[in-house]
Amino acid sequence: MGTIISAKYKGDCKNCGSDWQVGSQICYQKEPKAICSDKECFTEQGGTIETSRSQGNARVDMANSWTKNKPITVKLPECNIDDKIKQTSELWDQFFVVAHHRAHDLYPEEPTTSDRFGQIRSKMMDQFMKIAEINK
Repeated sequence: MGTIISAKYKGDCKNCGSDWQVGSQICYQKEPKAICSDKECFTEQGGTIETSRSQGNARVDMANSWTKNKPITVKLPECNIDDKIKQTSELWDQFFVVAHHRAHDLYPEEPTTSDRFGQIRSKMMDQFMKIAEINK
């Protein structure tokens, strides 16, 4: 999996000839070897961009310099939903709402639309569900 990095050396693409300077944003992948400042050329060389990675406690959006908030396409299968699954889903909804409000109470300055808030809420949901399982 490739990443977007700041070039340590000036160079040029062996495939398309585009060049870059020290500090330029380039796509780099070790295996299979792919390097270029042009994302399209990079992918033609077999490179793929990692969309995010962790750096300490922060998540870094690796693809953000190429596209901002590119929409994703979701294809849902057509199927009948069993009543037991619907009940489980309704229970999940309750945990979600409780975790959302609890996270907001504990972290009022954190925007509810942030990734960090979503991670906090998700962790709380996991904890609430585990507590409910223990208390059965």
